[in-house]
This record gives sequence, C-alpha cells and structure tokens, in this order.
Amino acid sequence: MKRLFAIIILLSISFLTFASVDDSLMQQGNAAYQNGDYDLAIDCYQEIIDHGNEGAILYYNLGNAYFKAKQTAEALLWYERALRLDPSNEDIKHNITYANLQITDKIEVLPELFVVRWWNALSKSMTVTGWAVMAVVFGALFALSIALILVSRRRWLSVTAVALAFISLLIAIFSLIFASKEAKRYVNQPEAIVMQSVVNAKGTPNESGTSLFVIHEGLKVAVTDRVGTWVEIKLPNGEKGWVEASSLEVI
Repeated sequence: MKRLFAIIILLSISFLTFASVDDSLMQQGNAAYQNGDYDLAIDCYQEIIDHGNEGAILYYNLGNAYFKAKQTAEALLWYERALRLDPSNEDIKHNITYANLQITDKIEVLPELFVVRWWNALSKSMTVTGWAVMAVVFGALFALSIALILVSRRRWLSVTAVALAFISLLIAIFSLIFASKEAKRYVNQPEAIVMQSVVNAKGTPNESGTSLFVIHEGLKVAVTDRVGTWVEIKLPNGEKGWVEASSLEVI
C-alpha cells in the first residue's frame, strides 16, 4: 500500500511538472510569435505536441507560426488538424481559405447535389465526440420522456412527453449516424497534405508508371489505396494517381 501511494505521488508530481513545462513553453511560443521569431515559436509549440499534448488552439498557433515563416504546406497541415478538433471554428476555416490562396494548385471540387452537400456539411459541423455526447444526452431525454408518459395523469403533459420523446429519439438516432460517419470518414479515406514542392503522379505504383498529372505542395488530397511505399491519391476534381507516400503528410 505504501509503495502504491508513493507511485501515485510520483506520477502526480511528474504530471504537474510536465504541465508546468508545457505552460511555460506555450507562453514562450506566444511571446516568440509576437516578437516575430517564428522559428522559435514553431519549436516551442512542436515540443508541447511532442510531449503528447493536442488541442485546436495549440495546432492553430503552430499553423500560424508556420504560415508566418512562409511554410504554407506545414501551416495547412496544422490548420487542418486544428479544424478536426474544432470543426466550427471560423478563424481556422478563414486561415485555411487564405492559406489555400498561396498554393500553386487551384483545383475545383466536384459538384455535389445540394442535399448531399448539406448532409456532409452538417456531419462535419461537430467531432465524433460531440455527436456521441449529443446522442447520449438526447437518448437520456428520450428515456425520461418515456418515463413521464408512463406516470403522467394529465393529458397535456402526456402529449408533450410524446412529442419530446419523438424529437429526442430522432435527434439521438441522427447523432449516432453522424458520429459513425465521422469516425469512418478518416479511416476509410484519410486526407493528406502534399509536402514536396513538385510531385509527379503516376498511373501505376512505381517510377516507370505513366505520368498523369503534376501537383504541388500545400494541396489537400484523399488517400484511397496503398501499395508498398506508394499511395493512390484522389484530387478534389476526382482524378486519381499514384505518388510516393513520403511526399505526403497524413492529416
């Protein structure tokens, strides 16, 4: 028991020490950014991440530092990672749009039906955790409504509880659907940022393959297949080709 207590105390001290170090690094990184020392800011933010920390603000700050250091591809990588943690953050969305103006490739996205575009936008408006929490909350509200229906002796209260149960069940079901959709989206088709200045996409996963198109750093692509050290990518316009995995960084 004494040994267990000692281990707990040691772990607690270690946690507090790392938290203090990370807080100091964040302050140092923010100060370096304000002073225009973007390389130092990058080092500070990256060291915090290397300690196992994550967060939309941390990733956003790192993206800003990379952008100021004129490393647009790295900036877009960390902006995209920040957006996945905070999908509704307008500042992150704005910076992604602005940074994309600086890259070479301007590829139009395949048009989608309004309903499909609306459905996908709604799904992306929250994280998997956010949708899961909503499903639990409205699932509990549904259960509460059912209990109210069973014990209520007033007609108006029963009618209200039935309506509330229906709405809660509907929202809970759609929340589960969106949570599952978001969980599978990045697993089934991961996204990546092109990190090399020029990448020649091939028709087959080898150097001798026919050249199909050329892309440049900063472009976001979907990864649809992998063979050895090669990955098949899909451009926003639907075109596909094979590139070396080392030329990309998965978001």
